[in-house]
Amino acid sequence: MARPLRIEREDTCYHVINRGNARARIFHEPADYQGFLDRLGRCAERFEIDVLAYVLMGNHYHLLLRTRRANLSAAMQWLGVAYSSWHNARHRRSGHLFQGRFKSFLVQEQEYVYRLLLYMHRNPLRANVVARLADYPWSSYRVLAYGRGGPAWFDAAGTYRFLDIDGKAFRRAVAAYEEKRDDLFSHLYCGLVLGSAEVVESLRQQFGKSSDVEKPQVQQLRLHGGVEACIASCRRVLGISDAACRALRRPTRHAARPDRDLLIYLLWRDGRFRLAQIGEYFGVGYPAVSVAKARAEARLQNDKAFQRRLNLIM
Repeated sequence: MARPLRIEREDTCYHVINRGNARARIFHEPADYQGFLDRLGRCAERFEIDVLAYVLMGNHYHLLLRTRRANLSAAMQWLGVAYSSWHNARHRRSGHLFQGRFKSFLVQEQEYVYRLLLYMHRNPLRANVVARLADYPWSSYRVLAYGRGGPAWFDAAGTYRFLDIDGKAFRRAVAAYEEKRDDLFSHLYCGLVLGSAEVVESLRQQFGKSSDVEKPQVQQLRLHGGVEACIASCRRVLGISDAACRALRRPTRHAARPDRDLLIYLLWRDGRFRLAQIGEYFGVGYPAVSVAKARAEARLQNDKAFQRRLNLIM
């Protein structure tokens, strides 16, 4: 099996995640959390990485990093080995501590870095570990929100400068953040990039001639932007003119448009495209895409004409 593609760049932000093997705990007691933070600080210094935020949970961790050099894999490999060796010796255990290689995705745009910062820090609340984030000692929340706690090496002022925020603004934003409303990860493409379609398209161009053709992420990047090609193929079979297709892309309230629902359903069924990608093409949010898909599925149950049009494609 091919290894996952890593996009390594200098002066770039990444969200890095790793979990315990079989989802087992990697932190058992305060000394373990502190031991990981000590090694994270050494890693940041050695590999010239800015740690913008961190959240350590019992069986996994989240890091928001900014690389100054294109060396993320080397840095995270060192951190994983350093902590695993220390942890195993301390607890008199052997074997793999982590479930595998770390997962990471690139976050190039500052807007998404900021939203990710808010999402990450709410992990202890989502897991019902604490009732107040200020009570959780193993994340960068307290030092960013109140200027206290955290390791000596952590540079809260650097995070403030990079995102143009202060402690008060950060506290308020975390408290107000609603992950369901934001739906941040609908903008995660190919398991590689969190951001806008424009950024993903630029990467698609970059990797269009990549030698790593067997890597599934490269294949998905090559397919990005393929919504229009898929629509063009479908509308030709269905006899939908170019002008009619343009009209279908314009959102209209309270108007039944079966062909629009059918095209959305076909894109969804294709399996290559995320709801956010489909919604972007039709000028709507991903919830509207879900509703249109549901309408199409309902029509397929009792609308013979609709079924015949689908069969033309299938």
